[in-house]
Amino acid sequence: REALAVTAQLCGPELERYGRCVAASPGSWHRDCHQLSLSVTECASNHPLVRRIRRDCSDSFGAFERCLRERPRSAAECGPHVSQFLLCAQNVTQSATPSATPSASPGGTSTG
Repeated sequence: REALAVTAQLCGPELERYGRCVAASPGSWHRDCHQLSLSVTECASNHPLVRRIRRDCSDSFGAFERCLRERPRSAAECGPHVSQFLLCAQNVTQSATPSATPSASPGGTSTG
């Protein structure tokens, strides 16, 4: 949830408009809401943490987008992909917080 929370915090209005658009046109949102999607992306890409999430979690996010493209009318089936992406994003967010020790190894196995 953290990544979306960060994005929502920074790009709330854009996200809200996009969400409303998607909800309003379930069959054609990928066409109708493309411009709004771009504005969310543009807003998000101006923030280093979101940029990092996009880089580190591009695999899971790509899988999610691919799922949406293949099942435009049943986006609910892409839930697992969303969870996967959010999990990844959460890890990035946590590793980026000041409370994390800078010397923690990338492998995730920190001694202590």
